Amino acid sequence: MSRHLTRNGAALAAAVAVTVALASSCRTAAPRPHPTGPAAPASVPGPTSGPGVLSIDAYVPAPVLRVGTLTEASRVSVAADAEVVVWGASPGDASLHRSTVQRATFTPVAAAAAGAGPRFRVQVASLAEEAAAKEFSTLARDASGLAPSVRWNAETRTHQVRVGEYATREEAKTLASLLGRSGLGGAWIVEEAAPPPGAGRMRLIETGEELAAATIAPSKNGDTLSVDGATYRGLVEVRPNDGGSLTVVNVVNVEDYLRGVVPNELSPQGFPQIEALKAQAVAARTYALRNRGQFRSRGYDICATPACQVYRGKSSEDALSDRAVEETRGIVASYHGDLINALYTSTCGGHTEDGQNMFEGEVAPYLKGVRCTPENRAWATIRTAAPATALGDDASLTRDAALLVALGVLEPKTYSVAALKGPSTDAELKTWTSRLLTAVRRKGCAAATEPPLNRRGTFFQHLVGSLCWEEREKRLLAPDDSDYLLQVEDRAAFQGEGERLAAALLVQEGILSPFPDNTLRAGTVLTRSQAVTLLARAVERAGSPEIVTAEFRTAAAGEIAVKKGEGTEVFPLDPKLRLFRALDGSRLAASEVTLAAGDKVTYILQDGRVTYLEAQQSRLGASADRTSRYYRWEVRMSPAEVAQAAARYGRVGAVRDVVPQRTGVSGRVVELAIKGTEGDLVLRGLKIRWGLGLRENLFVVDRETDARGAVERFVFTGKGWGHGVGLCQVGAYGMALSGAAYEDILRHYYSSIILERAY
Repeated sequence: MSRHLTRNGAALAAAVAVTVALASSCRTAAPRPHPTGPAAPASVPGPTSGPGVLSIDAYVPAPVLRVGTLTEASRVSVAADAEVVVWGASPGDASLHRSTVQRATFTPVAAAAAGAGPRFRVQVASLAEEAAAKEFSTLARDASGLAPSVRWNAETRTHQVRVGEYATREEAKTLASLLGRSGLGGAWIVEEAAPPPGAGRMRLIETGEELAAATIAPSKNGDTLSVDGATYRGLVEVRPNDGGSLTVVNVVNVEDYLRGVVPNELSPQGFPQIEALKAQAVAARTYALRNRGQFRSRGYDICATPACQVYRGKSSEDALSDRAVEETRGIVASYHGDLINALYTSTCGGHTEDGQNMFEGEVAPYLKGVRCTPENRAWATIRTAAPATALGDDASLTRDAALLVALGVLEPKTYSVAALKGPSTDAELKTWTSRLLTAVRRKGCAAATEPPLNRRGTFFQHLVGSLCWEEREKRLLAPDDSDYLLQVEDRAAFQGEGERLAAALLVQEGILSPFPDNTLRAGTVLTRSQAVTLLARAVERAGSPEIVTAEFRTAAAGEIAVKKGEGTEVFPLDPKLRLFRALDGSRLAASEVTLAAGDKVTYILQDGRVTYLEAQQSRLGASADRTSRYYRWEVRMSPAEVAQAAARYGRVGAVRDVVPQRTGVSGRVVELAIKGTEGDLVLRGLKIRWGLGLRENLFVVDRETDARGAVERFVFTGKGWGHGVGLCQVGAYGMALSGAAYEDILRHYYSSIILERAY
């Protein structure tokens, strides 16, 4: 999900020369209010008449974007619901040939023009160990989107990692500079001999023709194209590479391109908030327009991988993200008249970082580190006049009793601690069980139990029978479950198979738990407090319609607003409502609770007023991105593992220590020293994350030592995933939950920007 550079690739001179002859009117670039980076690849004018004329704007409305969807394919198959039309140019022949086929299948042909000049490549590493070279090759591929080569140099006895392929040294320098910004500094330009004569052809299997380039369109209006199973809007171009592979380019309208980007960058299923998706759409649109044309030497504008933006075409479109794209159509973010470098990161760990601390040379005033928290207006404090009695170990009992009082199972007087002490009676247990059935809206069944009902084992069976769970007991308990679940010290205390099976079912359902001494005390008297705990858990497990969970919106003037489904409801708060915090399972009585819009709350209404309110809060704190699975993480590495991971940047011998030397505004480590027996290696910015193989730069280091004090393990405890600069995607979701509009989200993460329409 992290975006930080664009990429150039090998020149495709032959393919560009025959980039499908197009009518001259179909190549008008989208109007731009200010410079947006290199221009899009220019098309070659085609004939104005004849069978080979293809008008792009008949298929793709402006503004048009060329997306490199496949760059190293060995075989490509293009189809549509009906037939496809192929416009192809033969090698050395500028005229076009049109073919209509059921399916267009292309394979490369090893043959290139003789007399080609030398080619220039970027060498990013020269390493003795092949495994380290392969790891470095993966980094280079992820950063550039190009396929690196790893070659053995017998003279230097090293494995050399090279990427890109250019006709001029200046073109190669551009890629070297971009790789440096991504953390792969120290690259240099090497000159290689020209490839063997004859490269740069492909064959259309269905007709047997050899082609230098081809454009494919559906024969039927409204059809979409399928490339190896993935569907795309617009047109598809296929071109051969010098290395004996094929490049596939999707020619698509920018807005349709975004429909295939947004759901892959911020999942509408995982993060279903329209304002967050709209913020993502604007960031992705800005990125695409700013970086359009960066890959023109390879015949396309932008790549389809995480090195640019993940694009999967029509196959991945979603109704909610489609709506986000449509409702922000044409809107981009600019700063002082230029489109911004709209970097975004998955999870920022509560605070983003200044761009210049993570990317060399990325000094952008709008890429400033900011807190990732809901806006102040989203916070509200709810107070109650009811006492929040501190009960120590019995605090959860207070919550259970309050829940049952609010549901009408217990009388309010029973809520007090004093009232809950002592043994229960058969009469009150029958009354409470009957009221429980009303609370869960069940008819109930007659339980086959004999007095005394306040014996624990008897009540287990009575509760199961009253809830009509005997069928559940017979069918959902496996034959060996009861023996497995009832491995308690006093299992001989059960009177008959009915009690034993009832106890096993209640344990399985999470309603009954053994005491700390691993007993269930089936033969003892059931106290009122024990009965309350069992009944409260049974209500929650059975599911009472009276217990409602919703999203908190606001609270003011003695009222609370909550979101249920698509609507918002407002209810008055009882001045003495029972108020609780649910902190990752621990229910705590409170006199006041502060909530952010979007927090989950559970409430119960009595006579139209909220008399019970439970706020579900997280131990991870208030950060807007705390819902991410990567918000907190831990990695343990031995000194040898640290040395191996960092070898891509240099050798230090045996690692003695890992020392953060400088941190950024967010607390991220922006300079780190790996100290070893052969010297120190200092890493900065993204090289720290890549050099250690961590998810983020926001971490602390602890050390586990042996008896002699030597480090056995470095423990990296961190937060977040990505580079931590710009828009925090999960944070945008959290802000949207709190009621923020997409404009607010973008202006929060990108300082001092202007939102405007590019077209």
